[in-house]
Amino acid sequence: MPEQLKHELSLCHRELRAIYDLDALRDTTDSTETFLNGCATIIRGVLQPDLLQLITLDLEDCPAQNITIERWRPNDAAGLMLALTNALAGGETTSLQEGDAEIIVRSLSVKGERLGVLVLGSADHHWSVDDRRLIDAMCSQIDSAMAGLRLFQQVQSRNRELETIYRLDRLIDATPDFDQGLGAALGLLSETIGATWSFIMLYTAEEHELEFRAASHDDLADPNSQVSQVLRDLARNTVDQGKMVRREQIDQTIGSYIGVPLILKNQIIGVFGGANPPGMRGFSIHEVKMLNAIASQMDTALFEDRQQRHIRETFARYVSPDVVDLMLRTPGNDYMNVHRQQLSMLFSDMRGFTTVSEQLPADVVARMLNEHLSAMTTIIRNAGGTVDKFVGDEIVAFFGAPLPYEQHPLLAVQTALLMQTRHTQLMDEWQSQGLPAVAIGIGIASGEVVVGNIGSAQMMNYTAIGPDMNLAARLCSAALPNQILVSQATYDAVQQHVQAVPVAPLSLRHISQLVQAYSIEAVLSTKA
Repeated sequence: MPEQLKHELSLCHRELRAIYDLDALRDTTDSTETFLNGCATIIRGVLQPDLLQLITLDLEDCPAQNITIERWRPNDAAGLMLALTNALAGGETTSLQEGDAEIIVRSLSVKGERLGVLVLGSADHHWSVDDRRLIDAMCSQIDSAMAGLRLFQQVQSRNRELETIYRLDRLIDATPDFDQGLGAALGLLSETIGATWSFIMLYTAEEHELEFRAASHDDLADPNSQVSQVLRDLARNTVDQGKMVRREQIDQTIGSYIGVPLILKNQIIGVFGGANPPGMRGFSIHEVKMLNAIASQMDTALFEDRQQRHIRETFARYVSPDVVDLMLRTPGNDYMNVHRQQLSMLFSDMRGFTTVSEQLPADVVARMLNEHLSAMTTIIRNAGGTVDKFVGDEIVAFFGAPLPYEQHPLLAVQTALLMQTRHTQLMDEWQSQGLPAVAIGIGIASGEVVVGNIGSAQMMNYTAIGPDMNLAARLCSAALPNQILVSQATYDAVQQHVQAVPVAPLSLRHISQLVQAYSIEAVLSTKA
């Protein structure tokens, strides 16, 4: 066999052996670090370099690696550093020669995307053509294997993110208390990014200053603590940046810091972050991604969802579930805010029920009252009205809030007629059971009132107050059994749609002037 052919076969065998070993390594590991260490071992066995470096870039889900095997150092360290920089930044492959010594700096990339660089140095000879061919063959395997590992680690990272988000949701669902929810989220943060100190800072109610609302160590809340002071400054910087901040080698107190702003409805409401002391490692790209995933989920799960839950829990007793759902689908409204608004107020009362109740057993009184209140509440809520409160057998409701409705006077009148009809049915049922028929009187007034969540720290109610609220109550007191009395303002708004009879001017309690009212007989039209 010709010597040239033998040489070619030997070279092919060496290439195939190296490629096979690299391929086997690729099939048996899913760790970038383990793979690169294995590559270094295979390259050393094949080429026996005096200097070997495998350097990878800090890529998404793949932290930077630097594996160095050094038996010889080149004299031109500056030239080698420049070659490394060009290979990492620009994808250039360079050969550096110092007498008999030679260093090859080869870029590692796939489809133009740079992954890292391989450095091979020989102290006593130049690399041959055969060596360069082998280097190219091995690098092509290393390139593709690194790209595959990167993809695999990206999938793993996404799975970890999803698992973490799922755990956060379960933790928050299991801790309805807001501060406990903050603590649960903080514990998950500390576990995920491995921070010595972790914290959640939120703006105070006046929105003037950030304050620690949850912290891994009690001394972080101490304004005199040096760690606390540095973290406060870093948190303010995170707010100023308006994006994730990652810093290292900060000072003698904090070695590394990572923080992300908490954003709700396009407004920064706080900072979620962690830090390590000097001498400890910084935070990797993977930990950056996990922090962003937790923070973005916490924005909604802990703040917005709890805000929606608060709206649902608050208004579920006042309005129908359909109205609550519509409120939650209508962003930008602060339903708890106290404000002035045009509404129609309705008061309903069972005439003489107090006297009747004194003559009946308590369980019968309770049953009659529950049947009446339940039936009237259903009608009001189904009509889109808000049940304000019960005062004994009196029902207080209003129309036009929390969701605005332009035709609230007509809606209130329609609802009152439905209430009268349903209560008449109840009276028939009571009479068939030998119980007294207790009719209702209804008063309605329309005008500007103050509406919102009103009360004290111990008890808050979504209610309305104002002169027209009082007028509706006085009209209810003046209404005869089975009568609906409306104010002048209400009548002016609905007169084209109802049949009504003016009553003699009324002298009402705590109202200095006579009041003109109208008795509603029927609704002629529901269209404005």
